[in-house]
Amino acid sequence: MPTTRSSSRGRPVNAELTPTIMAAVLSLLAEDGYARLTTAAVAKRAGVSTATLYRRWPSKRDLLLAAAEQIADADAADVDTGTTVGDLRALLAHKRRVLSGGVAATLSALMGEAAHDGELTAILRASVVDPARAHVTAVLDRARARGEEVNVDPEAVTQLLLGTILARVALGDAQSDDLIPEDTATLLTRAVVGHVEPAAVAASPIPTRRRGPSGGPAR
Repeated sequence: MPTTRSSSRGRPVNAELTPTIMAAVLSLLAEDGYARLTTAAVAKRAGVSTATLYRRWPSKRDLLLAAAEQIADADAADVDTGTTVGDLRALLAHKRRVLSGGVAATLSALMGEAAHDGELTAILRASVVDPARAHVTAVLDRARARGEEVNVDPEAVTQLLLGTILARVALGDAQSDDLIPEDTATLLTRAVVGHVEPAAVAASPIPTRRRGPSGGPAR
């Protein structure tokens, strides 16, 4: 059986079990938060024994660290739309996709715990903040290469973007498919490039998912 090594504590991990267990951790974090997360609940949700879980991640903290690494922002190749507004709105659309389905709620829970855990802070910075900053930097570099005057700090733009999303989640102001509403996207774009023409917004809409009759995304 294929194995991979746990990033947390080093026992061989069955690669076929890891995605199921990590999915259980992420979903429980999103539903109940870190304080109510238990290894027993994770084992039950994943359909494995607690003994299996402990062999791989001996503590709740080990599970948390492994889950943080699962939230790594799996960025596709950077898209050059030919305009700064288009690039920024493509980035916002990407973040909406990456952080949908409860991932943002999980990330919010992990951020709260990271305030007391330097190792978790480092993992979240490497897996969430750094990729976002790299994407923002690429967008701004292209703008300057086109001769546009964009005098903003990539770090500030990254904090503005991620902070807006996490604040909406933490305060209960966002559904999983409404992390970046159109007016918010326009304000974020305007903060970087200044005035945004309506035609540019229309040309680069932030896609939304229709909600089904139960309140969840329509199929």
